[in-house]
Amino acid sequence: MNDLDLVREMRADAPEPSAGQLAAGRDRLRSAFGSPAASARSRPALIRRPAIIAGGLALAAAATAVVVTVGGSGRQEGHVGPRPSSIQLAAATEVLNKAARTVEARPAPKFEPHQWLYYRFTAYQHAAGGETDQSWIRMDGMQDASMVGGKLVVTRHSTAESAEGTPLGAYRLLASLPTDPHALLATLYAKVGSEPRGGGQSKQELAFENIQQLLWNSPAGAPPRVQGTLYRALAQLPGIQVKRDFQYAPRRTAIAVFHLPTSAILLDPTSYQMIGWASVSDGHRPPAPKPSNAAEARQMAHDPKKYPWNSPALPAGTVINSFYRDHVAVVSAPGRR
Repeated sequence: MNDLDLVREMRADAPEPSAGQLAAGRDRLRSAFGSPAASARSRPALIRRPAIIAGGLALAAAATAVVVTVGGSGRQEGHVGPRPSSIQLAAATEVLNKAARTVEARPAPKFEPHQWLYYRFTAYQHAAGGETDQSWIRMDGMQDASMVGGKLVVTRHSTAESAEGTPLGAYRLLASLPTDPHALLATLYAKVGSEPRGGGQSKQELAFENIQQLLWNSPAGAPPRVQGTLYRALAQLPGIQVKRDFQYAPRRTAIAVFHLPTSAILLDPTSYQMIGWASVSDGHRPPAPKPSNAAEARQMAHDPKKYPWNSPALPAGTVINSFYRDHVAVVSAPGRR
Protein backbone atom coordinates (compact mmCIF):
# COMPACT_ATOMS: atom_id res chain seq x y z
CA MET A 1 0.00 0.00 0.00
CA ASN A 2 1.43 3.40 -0.92
CA ASP A 3 1.19 6.71 0.90
CA LEU A 4 -1.77 7.95 -1.13
CA ASP A 5 -3.82 4.84 -0.36
CA LEU A 6 -3.12 5.21 3.35
CA VAL A 7 -4.34 8.80 3.42
CA ARG A 8 -7.38 8.11 1.28
CA GLU A 9 -8.52 5.37 3.68
CA MET A 10 -7.96 7.59 6.71
CA ARG A 11 -9.81 10.55 5.20
CA ALA A 12 -12.54 8.73 3.30
CA ASP A 13 -15.12 11.04 4.89
CA ALA A 14 -13.65 14.12 3.21
CA PRO A 15 -16.07 15.55 0.62
CA GLU A 16 -14.92 15.27 -2.98
CA PRO A 17 -15.51 18.29 -5.24
CA SER A 18 -16.62 17.97 -8.82
CA ALA A 19 -14.21 18.07 -11.75
CA GLY A 20 -15.52 21.50 -12.67
CA GLN A 21 -14.87 22.84 -9.19
CA LEU A 22 -11.33 21.51 -9.23
CA ALA A 23 -10.57 22.98 -12.64
CA ALA A 24 -11.99 26.35 -11.66
CA GLY A 25 -10.06 26.30 -8.39
CA ARG A 26 -6.79 25.48 -10.12
CA ASP A 27 -7.33 28.31 -12.60
CA ARG A 28 -8.05 30.79 -9.81
CA LEU A 29 -5.02 29.67 -7.86
CA ARG A 30 -2.68 29.97 -10.84
CA SER A 31 -4.14 33.36 -11.70
CA ALA A 32 -3.74 34.65 -8.14
CA PHE A 33 -0.28 33.29 -7.44
CA GLY A 34 1.20 33.27 -10.92
CA SER A 35 1.82 29.52 -11.09
CA PRO A 36 2.14 28.31 -14.70
CA ALA A 37 -0.33 25.71 -15.83
CA ALA A 38 1.01 22.23 -16.40
CA SER A 39 -0.49 18.90 -17.31
CA ALA A 40 -1.03 16.58 -14.35
CA ARG A 41 -0.43 12.86 -14.20
CA SER A 42 -2.35 10.29 -12.20
CA ARG A 43 0.52 8.69 -10.31
CA PRO A 44 1.66 8.80 -6.69
CA ALA A 45 4.09 11.62 -6.02
CA LEU A 46 4.30 13.31 -2.65
CA ILE A 47 1.93 12.68 0.22
CA ARG A 48 -1.32 14.55 -0.30
CA ARG A 49 -4.33 15.20 1.81
CA PRO A 50 -7.20 13.71 -0.16
CA ALA A 51 -9.63 16.62 0.19
CA ILE A 52 -9.23 19.44 -2.32
CA ILE A 53 -9.80 22.45 -0.13
CA ALA A 54 -11.64 25.58 -1.19
CA GLY A 55 -11.97 24.68 -4.84
CA GLY A 56 -8.40 23.79 -5.62
CA LEU A 57 -6.06 25.37 -3.08
CA ALA A 58 -4.87 21.97 -1.88
CA LEU A 59 -1.38 21.40 -3.19
CA ALA A 60 1.04 18.53 -3.43
CA ALA A 61 2.71 17.73 -0.14
CA ALA A 62 6.40 18.45 0.20
CA ALA A 63 9.06 18.02 2.84
CA THR A 64 12.14 19.61 4.33
CA ALA A 65 15.87 19.11 4.09
CA VAL A 66 16.22 18.57 7.82
CA VAL A 67 15.53 15.59 10.03
CA VAL A 68 12.39 15.96 12.13
CA THR A 69 11.92 14.05 15.38
CA VAL A 70 9.08 14.47 17.83
CA GLY A 71 9.19 13.56 21.49
CA GLY A 72 6.50 11.60 23.28
CA SER A 73 4.80 10.88 26.57
CA GLY A 74 2.82 8.03 28.08
CA ARG A 75 -0.64 9.43 27.34
CA GLN A 76 -2.77 7.46 24.93
CA GLU A 77 -5.30 10.03 23.71
CA GLY A 78 -5.21 13.65 22.59
CA HIS A 79 -7.93 16.01 23.83
CA VAL A 80 -9.15 19.44 22.87
CA GLY A 81 -11.03 21.72 25.20
CA PRO A 82 -13.94 24.12 24.79
CA ARG A 83 -13.92 27.37 22.83
CA PRO A 84 -10.63 29.18 23.52
CA SER A 85 -10.53 32.01 26.04
CA SER A 86 -8.73 35.32 25.53
CA ILE A 87 -5.78 33.88 27.45
CA GLN A 88 -5.68 30.88 25.11
CA LEU A 89 -5.89 33.13 22.07
CA ALA A 90 -3.00 35.24 23.36
CA ALA A 91 -0.97 32.07 23.97
CA ALA A 92 -1.71 30.85 20.45
CA THR A 93 -0.56 34.16 18.97
CA GLU A 94 2.61 34.02 21.03
CA VAL A 95 3.45 30.49 19.89
CA LEU A 96 2.73 31.20 16.22
CA ASN A 97 4.70 34.45 16.24
CA LYS A 98 7.62 32.61 17.82
CA ALA A 99 7.30 29.94 15.14
CA ALA A 100 7.38 32.67 12.48
CA ARG A 101 10.48 34.28 13.95
CA THR A 102 12.21 30.90 14.19
CA VAL A 103 11.65 29.89 10.56
CA GLU A 104 12.37 33.39 9.25
CA ALA A 105 15.82 33.29 10.84
CA ARG A 106 16.89 30.34 8.69
CA PRO A 107 18.69 30.71 5.35
CA ALA A 108 16.62 30.07 2.24
CA PRO A 109 17.16 26.53 0.92
CA LYS A 110 18.42 25.92 -2.59
CA PHE A 111 17.31 22.93 -4.62
CA GLU A 112 18.48 21.32 -7.84
CA PRO A 113 16.18 19.34 -10.14
CA HIS A 114 18.35 16.21 -9.89
CA GLN A 115 18.27 16.06 -6.07
CA TRP A 116 16.01 13.58 -4.32
CA LEU A 117 13.59 14.02 -1.45
CA TYR A 118 13.35 11.17 1.06
CA TYR A 119 10.59 10.95 3.64
CA ARG A 120 9.34 8.40 6.15
CA PHE A 121 5.71 8.78 7.16
CA THR A 122 3.15 7.11 9.41
CA ALA A 123 -0.62 6.84 9.10
CA TYR A 124 -2.18 6.34 12.54
CA GLN A 125 -5.77 5.17 13.01
CA HIS A 126 -7.50 4.95 16.38
CA ALA A 127 -7.81 1.33 17.56
CA ALA A 128 -5.98 0.09 14.44
CA GLY A 129 -2.54 1.46 15.23
CA GLY A 130 -0.04 2.99 12.84
CA GLU A 131 1.40 1.97 9.50
CA THR A 132 4.80 3.37 8.51
CA ASP A 133 6.28 3.57 5.04
CA GLN A 134 8.95 5.50 3.16
CA SER A 135 9.39 6.98 -0.28
CA TRP A 136 11.72 8.97 -2.53
CA ILE A 137 10.95 11.47 -5.28
CA ARG A 138 13.28 13.50 -7.46
CA MET A 139 12.91 17.24 -7.00
CA ASP A 140 11.71 17.73 -10.59
CA GLY A 141 9.21 14.86 -10.32
CA MET A 142 10.74 12.90 -13.20
CA GLN A 143 11.45 9.84 -11.03
CA ASP A 144 10.21 8.36 -7.78
CA ALA A 145 11.12 5.27 -5.80
CA SER A 146 9.82 2.98 -3.06
CA MET A 147 10.65 -0.29 -1.38
CA VAL A 148 8.79 -3.29 -2.83
CA GLY A 149 9.42 -6.68 -1.29
CA GLY A 150 12.58 -5.38 0.35
CA LYS A 151 13.97 -4.05 -2.93
CA LEU A 152 14.25 -0.47 -4.12
CA VAL A 153 12.12 0.09 -7.22
CA VAL A 154 12.73 3.29 -9.21
CA THR A 155 10.04 4.51 -11.61
CA ARG A 156 10.87 6.92 -14.42
CA HIS A 157 8.32 9.24 -16.02
CA SER A 158 8.23 10.80 -19.45
CA THR A 159 6.70 14.03 -18.18
CA ALA A 160 6.99 15.84 -14.88
CA GLU A 161 4.20 16.16 -12.33
CA SER A 162 2.10 19.33 -12.47
CA ALA A 163 4.01 22.40 -11.31
CA GLU A 164 2.53 22.30 -7.81
CA GLY A 165 2.89 18.51 -7.61
CA THR A 166 6.67 18.29 -7.32
CA PRO A 167 9.03 19.39 -4.54
CA LEU A 168 10.63 22.01 -6.77
CA GLY A 169 7.29 23.17 -8.16
CA ALA A 170 5.80 23.46 -4.69
CA TYR A 171 8.73 25.63 -3.62
CA ARG A 172 8.28 27.94 -6.59
CA LEU A 173 4.55 28.24 -6.00
CA LEU A 174 5.08 29.09 -2.35
CA ALA A 175 7.71 31.65 -3.32
CA SER A 176 5.00 33.53 -5.22
CA LEU A 177 2.74 34.00 -2.17
CA PRO A 178 2.30 37.41 -0.51
CA THR A 179 4.76 38.04 2.33
CA ASP A 180 2.34 40.21 4.29
CA PRO A 181 -0.09 38.24 6.48
CA HIS A 182 -2.98 40.64 5.80
CA ALA A 183 -2.45 40.38 2.05
CA LEU A 184 -2.21 36.60 2.26
CA LEU A 185 -5.46 36.31 4.23
CA ALA A 186 -7.18 38.73 1.86
CA THR A 187 -6.14 36.52 -1.07
CA LEU A 188 -7.39 33.38 0.67
CA TYR A 189 -10.67 35.03 1.63
CA ALA A 190 -11.17 36.16 -1.96
CA LYS A 191 -10.80 32.58 -3.12
CA VAL A 192 -13.19 31.00 -0.60
CA GLY A 193 -15.79 33.78 -0.64
CA SER A 194 -17.72 35.32 2.23
CA GLU A 195 -20.55 32.81 2.72
CA PRO A 196 -20.33 29.41 4.43
CA ARG A 197 -19.84 26.54 1.99
CA GLY A 198 -20.29 22.75 1.93
CA GLY A 199 -20.97 21.67 5.50
CA GLY A 200 -21.51 25.25 6.63
CA GLN A 201 -17.83 26.15 6.74
CA SER A 202 -17.04 29.83 7.12
CA LYS A 203 -14.37 31.63 5.13
CA GLN A 204 -12.14 31.59 8.23
CA GLU A 205 -12.45 27.82 8.51
CA LEU A 206 -11.68 27.35 4.83
CA ALA A 207 -8.74 29.74 5.10
CA PHE A 208 -7.39 27.66 8.00
CA GLU A 209 -7.64 24.51 5.90
CA ASN A 210 -5.87 26.21 3.01
CA ILE A 211 -3.08 27.46 5.25
CA GLN A 212 -2.81 23.94 6.66
CA GLN A 213 -2.35 22.61 3.13
CA LEU A 214 0.20 25.28 2.25
CA LEU A 215 2.14 24.53 5.43
CA TRP A 216 2.05 20.83 4.60
CA ASN A 217 3.81 21.74 1.37
CA SER A 218 6.20 24.29 2.83
CA PRO A 219 8.65 21.92 4.56
CA ALA A 220 10.06 21.12 1.11
CA GLY A 221 11.74 24.44 1.46
CA ALA A 222 9.35 27.35 1.49
CA PRO A 223 11.23 30.63 1.48
CA PRO A 224 11.62 31.45 5.19
CA ARG A 225 9.76 34.74 4.91
CA VAL A 226 6.81 33.06 3.21
CA GLN A 227 6.63 30.34 5.84
CA GLY A 228 6.74 32.97 8.58
CA THR A 229 3.92 34.83 6.84
CA LEU A 230 1.78 31.68 6.85
CA TYR A 231 2.24 31.37 10.62
CA ARG A 232 1.46 35.04 11.20
CA ALA A 233 -1.65 34.78 9.03
CA LEU A 234 -2.74 31.72 10.97
CA ALA A 235 -2.40 33.67 14.23
CA GLN A 236 -4.85 36.28 12.93
CA LEU A 237 -7.71 33.84 12.41
CA PRO A 238 -10.41 34.22 15.08
CA GLY A 239 -10.72 31.33 17.51
CA ILE A 240 -7.25 29.95 16.91
CA GLN A 241 -6.02 27.72 19.74
CA VAL A 242 -2.70 26.04 20.50
CA LYS A 243 -2.12 22.96 22.63
CA ARG A 244 1.40 22.11 23.67
CA ASP A 245 2.40 18.47 24.21
CA PHE A 246 -0.59 17.28 22.23
CA GLN A 247 -0.55 13.50 21.77
CA TYR A 248 -1.51 12.70 18.21
CA ALA A 249 -0.40 9.05 18.28
CA PRO A 250 0.94 6.72 21.00
CA ARG A 251 4.18 8.15 22.41
CA ARG A 252 4.08 11.04 19.93
CA THR A 253 3.52 14.65 20.95
CA ALA A 254 3.70 17.96 19.15
CA ILE A 255 2.33 21.49 19.22
CA ALA A 256 -1.22 21.30 17.88
CA VAL A 257 -2.85 24.33 16.26
CA PHE A 258 -6.65 24.23 16.15
CA HIS A 259 -9.27 26.45 14.59
CA LEU A 260 -12.08 23.96 15.04
CA PRO A 261 -11.79 21.29 17.75
CA THR A 262 -11.81 18.52 15.13
CA SER A 263 -8.72 19.30 13.05
CA ALA A 264 -5.18 20.18 14.08
CA ILE A 265 -1.95 21.22 12.40
CA LEU A 266 1.00 19.51 14.08
CA LEU A 267 4.22 21.48 14.55
CA ASP A 268 7.57 20.20 15.76
CA PRO A 269 8.18 21.95 19.13
CA THR A 270 11.81 22.75 18.30
CA SER A 271 11.99 23.48 14.58
CA TYR A 272 8.35 24.67 14.25
CA GLN A 273 8.11 22.83 10.94
CA MET A 274 4.75 21.27 10.16
CA ILE A 275 5.13 17.51 10.62
CA GLY A 276 1.55 16.41 10.02
CA TRP A 277 -2.10 16.77 10.92
CA ALA A 278 -4.67 15.08 13.14
CA SER A 279 -8.44 14.60 13.04
CA VAL A 280 -10.19 14.69 16.41
CA SER A 281 -13.61 13.39 17.44
CA ASP A 282 -16.37 15.86 18.23
CA GLY A 283 -18.16 13.22 20.30
CA HIS A 284 -21.04 12.88 17.81
CA ARG A 285 -19.89 11.48 14.49
CA PRO A 286 -18.72 7.84 14.15
CA PRO A 287 -15.00 7.42 13.53
CA ALA A 288 -15.60 6.40 9.89
CA PRO A 289 -18.35 7.18 7.35
CA LYS A 290 -21.02 4.73 6.30
CA PRO A 291 -20.34 2.81 3.06
CA SER A 292 -21.48 4.59 -0.09
CA ASN A 293 -22.32 1.44 -2.04
CA ALA A 294 -22.80 -2.32 -1.66
CA ALA A 295 -19.25 -3.22 -2.70
CA GLU A 296 -17.80 -0.85 -0.13
CA ALA A 297 -20.17 -2.22 2.52
CA ARG A 298 -18.94 -5.78 1.86
CA GLN A 299 -15.32 -4.66 2.12
CA MET A 300 -15.99 -2.86 5.39
CA ALA A 301 -17.87 -5.85 6.78
CA HIS A 302 -14.75 -8.00 6.36
CA ASP A 303 -12.66 -5.60 8.43
CA PRO A 304 -14.90 -3.72 10.92
CA LYS A 305 -11.89 -2.69 12.98
CA LYS A 306 -10.39 -0.89 10.02
CA TYR A 307 -13.74 0.50 8.84
CA PRO A 308 -15.72 1.16 12.05
CA TRP A 309 -18.56 2.99 10.29
CA ASN A 310 -21.20 1.45 12.55
CA SER A 311 -19.27 2.10 15.76
CA PRO A 312 -20.40 4.75 18.25
CA ALA A 313 -18.67 8.10 18.22
CA LEU A 314 -15.43 8.28 20.16
CA PRO A 315 -15.32 10.56 23.21
CA ALA A 316 -14.91 14.21 22.31
CA GLY A 317 -11.25 15.10 21.95
CA THR A 318 -10.08 11.60 21.01
CA VAL A 319 -7.66 11.51 18.10
CA ILE A 320 -9.39 9.58 15.30
CA ASN A 321 -6.40 9.53 12.99
CA SER A 322 -3.21 11.37 12.22
CA PHE A 323 -0.67 11.48 9.46
CA TYR A 324 2.88 12.59 10.10
CA ARG A 325 6.44 12.57 8.77
CA ASP A 326 9.13 11.75 11.31
CA HIS A 327 12.17 11.79 9.04
CA VAL A 328 12.69 13.95 5.98
CA ALA A 329 15.85 14.80 4.05
CA VAL A 330 17.13 15.94 0.69
CA VAL A 331 19.51 13.25 -0.61
CA SER A 332 21.63 12.67 -3.69
CA ALA A 333 20.05 9.41 -4.86
CA PRO A 334 17.10 7.07 -4.17
CA GLY A 335 17.72 4.56 -1.40
CA ARG A 336 19.72 7.06 0.64
CA ARG A 337 18.43 8.54 3.87
